[in-house]
Amino acid sequence: MSPRSRFSSKALMQRLLAALPAALLSVACQAQPPLPTPHSRAAQGCASAPSGIVHLEAVARSEVKPDRAVATLAAVRQGSDAAALNVEVARLLQAAVEAAHATAGVTVQTGGFQTTPRYRTVSGQSEQDGWMVRGELILKSADFVALGHLLGQLGQTLQVAGTGTEISGDLQAREQARLTKMAIAQFRVQAQAAAREFGYRDYVLRDVSVGNLQGLTPAPRPMFRALVAASPAEAPVPIEAGVYTLTVNVQGSVQLQR
Repeated sequence: MSPRSRFSSKALMQRLLAALPAALLSVACQAQPPLPTPHSRAAQGCASAPSGIVHLEAVARSEVKPDRAVATLAAVRQGSDAAALNVEVARLLQAAVEAAHATAGVTVQTGGFQTTPRYRTVSGQSEQDGWMVRGELILKSADFVALGHLLGQLGQTLQVAGTGTEISGDLQAREQARLTKMAIAQFRVQAQAAAREFGYRDYVLRDVSVGNLQGLTPAPRPMFRALVAASPAEAPVPIEAGVYTLTVNVQGSVQLQR
């Protein structure tokens, strides 16, 4: 090859190498999709999102009287001899347990038992001057009157720390089943109405969840009898049932069909 030919080939190669990055960039740009615009994104969203889906929620409610009375009794003693105080409180609780077992329909369980130091302030300094021992019993019964009379009797030696009511497990199960059935029926009525009003023929269920029974905890109320002993006449302690508002929630979504 002549020097002139070698020079021409070398010049041609240099031009090709110089043009290669631009060519590669051009190919890469052609391979990439165009950047999405707001209109294209909205169009893609409309194309991918299913239509005719309705989200629904149904709540069934009922007012229920609690079927169980609950009372907390406390034995409290204070003094300088902690061991003697423990024995005295235990004796009082045992006597109350025996009285509760002798009352038809009353169940009893022990609560907390605490021995804590008692302090007083002398010349600006806090110093221990004795002990306080406290033990509790929890009584329950479906017979509100019987439990009230028992509290009046035990209130001669123990303190009525509080009274209240609760719903038994059997009543909870019955209300759960009844309200769940009602909430599901309401959900179906809503789904049928939505299909009809939106001009659809029918619907199919996409997803659904059924909640647990709510409202088992009553609204807080003052403990007017907290740490108050009964009168010497052993007057029964009144326990009013009140009303609980129970609910069951059903929510989900349906697909409307033409």
